[in-house]
Amino acid sequence: MKRAFLALACAATAALVAPAVAAPAQAQTSTRAQAPAADPVAALRKQFVAGHGVRFVSTGTLSLAGVTAIKYTSNGGYAFGRSGVVASDSTQKSKYSELLKDENDDLKDAEKPLRMIVIGSTGYFSGGVYTSLLPEGKTWLRLPGLRPNSSASPLNPLDWHNLKAVLATTKAKGPGGRVNGAKTTLYRGTITLGQLMKANPGAKDSLAAIGSNPAKNVVSWKLWIGSDQLVRRASASVDLKLKSEGESFTFNLSTDSTFAGWGRKVTVKAPPKSKVAKLSDLDGDVPETSGTVILPN
Repeated sequence: MKRAFLALACAATAALVAPAVAAPAQAQTSTRAQAPAADPVAALRKQFVAGHGVRFVSTGTLSLAGVTAIKYTSNGGYAFGRSGVVASDSTQKSKYSELLKDENDDLKDAEKPLRMIVIGSTGYFSGGVYTSLLPEGKTWLRLPGLRPNSSASPLNPLDWHNLKAVLATTKAKGPGGRVNGAKTTLYRGTITLGQLMKANPGAKDSLAAIGSNPAKNVVSWKLWIGSDQLVRRASASVDLKLKSEGESFTFNLSTDSTFAGWGRKVTVKAPPKSKVAKLSDLDGDVPETSGTVILPN
């Protein structure tokens, strides 16, 4: 059972804590003029100015029967272009339960800080599970075919398709208190992963990787939105039903993110070429943990 638990825990988080497969270009088509002026979606899209961005802090847990299997924290910044997020720079830390460590020696480096830079469709990774795999003199791994607007949650308020679909399922709203000094309104509701995949086909691959029947998985969500209609905080919880080796498990994924510094300048630079290795340069195989960018089939 422990081995099945480990396999499922890693599979369930691999697509969530790492950048997802690149979305089709048409998913970024602009319809800016059609959005209402006082709408959170319109407010978000007005932020899409080259050189500007937003900072974030995220936390998340993956639990089984109330026991935490994996916990992570992440912080960094997103840089915007005219169509949305075009680059990101973040540092992630993961903590695995002793149950998982007992079953997998590959986790020895997985709890080390992992820095991730994504520019366009190219990602650069340093630390974490790659610490002992990189060749001498190299401190970064380059991987193509990624996208910077990844999220550790099915709720991704920086993706306007996602935000629009989520807000359409609002069941209640009321005072949300202050978040990072901003007075907010709290929106809440539920949405299925199937609805999110329909709203943004470009995110289908990553969302489909987190459950045996993802379309029916229900996400309970909350959004704290400021008076300027910008998202200040987002949280989500979803139960993931998975099967392995004849056994069924239900994991709970819970995430919480805060956003600050909307509109400030954010610059993301690639690491020096002399310090970057390719996947074929690695000394060994990439471990199948939630810190990798290998998505489950």
